[in-house]
Amino acid sequence: MDNLSHDGEFIRQYDAFVRGIVKHTRAQLGLEGDTEDLIAFGFEGLLEARQRFDASRGIQFKSFAYYRVRGAVLDGVRRMAYLPRRAYARLKAAEAADLEGEPLAEASAASGARPEAEASLRAIDGMLGRVAAAYCTAAAADEDPERLHDPERSLIDAEQRQRVRRALDLLPEQERQLVRGHYLEGRNFDEIAKELGLSKSWASRLHSRALDRMREALDE
Repeated sequence: MDNLSHDGEFIRQYDAFVRGIVKHTRAQLGLEGDTEDLIAFGFEGLLEARQRFDASRGIQFKSFAYYRVRGAVLDGVRRMAYLPRRAYARLKAAEAADLEGEPLAEASAASGARPEAEASLRAIDGMLGRVAAAYCTAAAADEDPERLHDPERSLIDAEQRQRVRRALDLLPEQERQLVRGHYLEGRNFDEIAKELGLSKSWASRLHSRALDRMREALDE
């Protein structure tokens, strides 16, 4: 009973924090409808963050919890219903942005040092390019029923899927499995990493490399 009471007080303390993340995520993905289920997923992520938080790393709790809450909300969106291709691609781009941004945010918070402007711009440019590659890859996941009646649009979609698959074929095996599983099959990133025997940090590095290669191949 004491634990339940403590959980309730903790959730009330961060209620606005979780709801703000849910509101921003819904707007980013263009979702409509009830938010209560997504808020519940967000609170699950918040409680997980409390269990995993290590204050000795020098990171503030909210900075650490943000990615756990948002990850839980995004996972909830994926589990709740079928998403139109555009919303699905936005979801995957948002997940890619978080995978790229979390290590940078934690490293910056732990060191307390502010990176130089040029280094920051390079990091942002690289991250945006990887997010764009993630969006293009996810958008090629399947045929869009809404466009089947539009031959020109269907042809463009088919060409885009071929480009993505050609780019995938250029990736090393583990990178290809990460990208294919996460973006084309819609599987959870951490689960794929576990199946491949990779730590989350190493899987994140491979993910970044893979999206860099995808970006170069798609640009060509």
